[in-house]
Amino acid sequence: MGVNLRDVAKRAGVSVATASRVLNGHPQVSEETRRKVLAAAEQLGYKVEDARPRRHLTHRVISLIVPDVSSPFYCAILQGVEREAFSQQFDLVLYTTEGRSQVNVVERVASAKNISGVIVVTPRHGEDRYLREIGAQLPVVVVDHRAEGSGFPHVTVDNLRAGFQATSYLIAQGHRRIGFVSGPLNIESARDRLRGYRLALDEANIPFDEQLVLEGDFEQPTGYRLLKEWIAANPQPDAWFCSNDLMAAGAIQALVEHGISVPEDVAVMGFDDLSVAQMTQPRLTTMRQPIQEMGTIAIRLLLRLLDGEELETNRIVLNAELVVRESA
Repeated sequence: MGVNLRDVAKRAGVSVATASRVLNGHPQVSEETRRKVLAAAEQLGYKVEDARPRRHLTHRVISLIVPDVSSPFYCAILQGVEREAFSQQFDLVLYTTEGRSQVNVVERVASAKNISGVIVVTPRHGEDRYLREIGAQLPVVVVDHRAEGSGFPHVTVDNLRAGFQATSYLIAQGHRRIGFVSGPLNIESARDRLRGYRLALDEANIPFDEQLVLEGDFEQPTGYRLLKEWIAANPQPDAWFCSNDLMAAGAIQALVEHGISVPEDVAVMGFDDLSVAQMTQPRLTTMRQPIQEMGTIAIRLLLRLLDGEELETNRIVLNAELVVRESA
């Protein structure tokens, strides 16, 4: 693999954006920094013309990598990215990691000659290596994952705070025995919502019961299956907090089928405020996260990187909002 801009930045002890500004002749760079970057480029044999701003290349293409394009959550992020890309005259190439080797996806993206930058959504636990492989060759922005230690800009919701807020709301409604249907715990946002749930219980002096935590996969059939299995073997808690709206919709279906009234017998709460939250009977109380906005912010950050800008912060954290309806 040849020398890239990240190698030059590392050798010079500056950020990739600063190295790009120097090599593109940007005037607002100190003379000392300019000398360090140019010396590093010369030592590594890096061609200065390779560092020209990618936004001005013939190929104006951005890649979006998501786990599953059928998910309404990822579709909303896609909408936010695509609309901004279109308005800025960029094309979008979509890759999914569902059912594919992550290594193959990385190789495909990294070897594509026409891609200027990459947005990666919800990488799983332990996937930092493949992020670094892409980031060594292309500007990267990460969505729904803190990417701490990688140096990549990232856009997330404060899932710990949102999990705490949702559970605290249920406690304030008088519920003490609260079950939690989590997302896959190899996903950071799912782990953070679980942490928020546990913190709220602890603050209210409610003992944590591991048996009340069911791990799901953010899919509606799984919420349905997990609740049917629970109903067959256990008494109902006062409430269920589901880590997304799809699993909450499945949970409500299972409860109603067994003659358990929502919210009179058991309250149910979701997360996301997807369109399904308005379609359940009763309508779903949930935490609304600004999903489309996350995609829009991510591509705007990426376009700034492609222009060689120095970002004021690599960390954009948005808040979720409690939406009270009839289910809890």
